[in-house]
Amino acid sequence: METKSSERVSYDISTLSRLMKKDFIFVIAVFLILLLIFTDISIYESFGSVRSRKLEAENLAYLYVSDITQNYNEASTHNEQTLKNILFGHINFSALESRDYKYSIYRYDSAEDKYILLYGTDYKQLYKPISVTIDLRDFQWNMAVAPNGYWVNVHLVLVLTTLSLLLICAFTILTLLFLKLRQSNIRLAQLATLDQLTGLYTKQTAIFTLKKEIDYAIRNGSQVAVCFIDMNNFKQINDRYGHTVGDTALSKVAKRLLESVRPEDIVARFGGDEFIIIFRGNNTGTDYLSTVERIKAVLNVPARLTTHIIADISAAVGIAVYPKDGKGVEELIAFADKAMYTEKARIKQAESSDSNLETL
Repeated sequence: METKSSERVSYDISTLSRLMKKDFIFVIAVFLILLLIFTDISIYESFGSVRSRKLEAENLAYLYVSDITQNYNEASTHNEQTLKNILFGHINFSALESRDYKYSIYRYDSAEDKYILLYGTDYKQLYKPISVTIDLRDFQWNMAVAPNGYWVNVHLVLVLTTLSLLLICAFTILTLLFLKLRQSNIRLAQLATLDQLTGLYTKQTAIFTLKKEIDYAIRNGSQVAVCFIDMNNFKQINDRYGHTVGDTALSKVAKRLLESVRPEDIVARFGGDEFIIIFRGNNTGTDYLSTVERIKAVLNVPARLTTHIIADISAAVGIAVYPKDGKGVEELIAFADKAMYTEKARIKQAESSDSNLETL
């Protein structure tokens, strides 16, 4: 039936608890996903910054190597002293220094396993430098360029990380506020549709559902059954043991009724010690007598209400079937109510007869 899934929504305490757990898991999942996304963005931007700086350092190194090579080739003499003169007198390294780079003109002596410095900073003091070969006529030197600190832009990482955390916190707060509002709405729906003592549907919800089921039955040629139930001795339990025990008796009856019907059927507290069951979506010709007898059998078992109190919580049951016993909500409920009172009168007459027999 297409109307069942949208109508069968129970907001009892256990359901509310499950929804809250799902909401909590949802918030944690969203938080972790956002943390992963923003962390990836921060890492990507950081590595992008590193690649950009290394490319810049390499380009500057090639420019200086080209300038050094050109000056050396144009010199009248070609030896290491000429190279030193060029480095000290003709080359301006301000382009590197202004961009916060350190540099070293060096060569590696494999025989002594050491770096020989010609100009600039000791090679070993450079952090992961970019090296370019200075290929001169009779010998080779190398130019290494490295940042004063680290290749990664620490300020950029701090800004991205702070921004990411702020965005994540803002989204998480908004999500929590939304879920809080949702849970409040669920709670309001629970208060509006469920009886707080028994956890069953309220009278208004049952009437609304019955009307919808009748409309469905009219369209599809099916039938709807309404079962009206009234406890036989609720007043005696209340008067003898008090309202707390009486409430326990009502809760026991509600639990037994829920266990005796299908999940799609509607069980509601109609008022006081009266209950109603709406059997949904049955085809014409269904025999409800066996269902009524099963409900009677389930209820007609003494229940332990407290540690020391065991009481009879049996009930009289009346049933009405659409369209045989009524065409509308009021007619069906009135017919089922009348059938229930007929059953209750029969039970009292039987008890009276049994009492008279005992007296004889």
